[in-house]
This record gives sequence, C-alpha cells and structure tokens, in this order.
Amino acid sequence: MTNQHSQDIDLQQEAGAKFHRGSALSIFTSDRREDLVALILALLIALGVYFFV
Repeated sequence: MTNQHSQDIDLQQEAGAKFHRGSALSIFTSDRREDLVALILALLIALGVYFFV
C-alpha cells in the first residue's frame, strides 16, 4: 500500500467534492449509531450539569 493510498482509505466523494468522512478506526458500525450515542452522552452531561451544579 502506498502512502497516498493509505491516506485515502476513508475518502468519500459527493456532489463533486471529496472529503474525509471521519476516522477509519471508529468503534461504531455506522455513522447513525455514532451520532445517537453522542446525542445521548450530551444529554446525560447536560442533565448532570443542570442537577448537580
């Protein structure tokens, strides 16, 4: 594997624009699950701050 190819593993193309979708080493199987877990954790943190501070 060339160095350039190793940098393009998670490269996506949409509407003519190329972008990196994120880490190729994610522990989640889908972006939707990752977003859901992030929202739940953010809610728990916000509730913790609201009730304990």
